[in-house]
Amino acid sequence: MKHNVLLALAVLPAIWLLLPMDAVAEKADRKEKININAVDGDADAGKGFYRLEKSVVITQGTLKLTADRGTAQTTPDDNYNAILTGKPVCFRQRTDNGDWAQGVSDRVDYDSGKGIVELFGNAMLFIGEDQTVANYIIYNTQTSKYEARESKGRASEGKGVSFVLQPREKDESVTDEKPADGVAKAAPKPVAKKPVVKSATPAKRNEPAFSRCA
Repeated sequence: MKHNVLLALAVLPAIWLLLPMDAVAEKADRKEKININAVDGDADAGKGFYRLEKSVVITQGTLKLTADRGTAQTTPDDNYNAILTGKPVCFRQRTDNGDWAQGVSDRVDYDSGKGIVELFGNAMLFIGEDQTVANYIIYNTQTSKYEARESKGRASEGKGVSFVLQPREKDESVTDEKPADGVAKAAPKPVAKKPVVKSATPAKRNEPAFSRCA
């Protein structure tokens, strides 16, 4: 049976590794339905298995995965696991602080029940403007925590991993300087936090690997 494929499922939270908690994924996404679309697809409804071909797109709120082909397998708890391949597979999702997580790789494994994205081969991940490059990156869409290494099982050595961290905006309302005359001065008034600005789409990346990511 060939047809365009559309699934609507729920995502549950999970816990993983490494980034600050103020970069968690957009909470509203968890309440949105998941849509899986492709130009062609073979479906076995009894087994909950779907083969996806050509222009594969998975979305849930601001979460978006695009690929050339892949498969999706539903689970007893009404979630699904997807394996996507492409040159490249593209991933993006907005975080609650208004930044975007954007990634590319040769293959992506996605577990909707845990909210886990695994990037295999020529993997690159941006959280805001912080960049990670590795052969394997595992990323939790619910916490924005991730781990990067040369291979999933740490069984091989290669180019290693690299992290490029941008400077953080400094809170100038806090100072450690002591007055020269020894007379205490009134504490500065707290500076109001800038409102979170959530752009509808992520910034366009200049890296060639992102040229196919919309």
